[in-house]
Amino acid sequence: MSKVIAADFDSKVLRLRIRNGQAVKAGDIVAELDTTELKAKLAQAKGSYDEAKGQRARAGAEYANAARQARMERRMVTVGASAPSALANATSQASAAGASGASAAGTMARASAQIKELEGLLNLANVPAPIDGVVSIVKAREGENLSKAGQIARVFDPNQLVVRFAVPKKHLSLVKLNTPVELVTSEGHKVVPAVVKVQDDTADPTIDFTVFEAVIDPTFRTDEIRVGDNGHVRIAGAAK
Repeated sequence: MSKVIAADFDSKVLRLRIRNGQAVKAGDIVAELDTTELKAKLAQAKGSYDEAKGQRARAGAEYANAARQARMERRMVTVGASAPSALANATSQASAAGASGASAAGTMARASAQIKELEGLLNLANVPAPIDGVVSIVKAREGENLSKAGQIARVFDPNQLVVRFAVPKKHLSLVKLNTPVELVTSEGHKVVPAVVKVQDDTADPTIDFTVFEAVIDPTFRTDEIRVGDNGHVRIAGAAK
């Protein structure tokens, strides 16, 4: 079994704490992402919230004054002491103040949701290992810009080793789920039997390869290989 360690937001890798072959525990911090942009967006969202809050308070006061004026004008129109246009004007002012207050409340709600989202992302800046295992396929580099879901590395459970391999798309028809394959290691030329169980569709679609994972035959002695061993994969029974 393996798990991808990925960025949860667009960012630059500030610090990488792992290397290929390193053992990690679930929860160990393996990378730190730059939060400069997130913090700037958070400050802007908080500013928008505070500004809208002030606007809502002003609109509330304006509405109360206009509504009070409208009630007074209504009484005065009833006894003929004021023109109907004065009542209409006061009512219009109250409506405008109410609309302004509602708009400010909407801005506050959107800013509040954005603040919550940004604070949540800030908590994900320290990237943890998802499982106990051994780090392999470290793709990120310190200082590199990663997009959201960009792969930092992959962690393999050494108790559940898999063979991970890429197939050119022009040969994709040869490999299906449950296809038996063999890994021939570069060092020692050990033949490791396995069965394809996963097709990984998370790879960059611009790359002309599809990645698969094959589960190693449980009867094979996995102490003869280790995480990170390289080699080539062939269909089981293919010519050597």
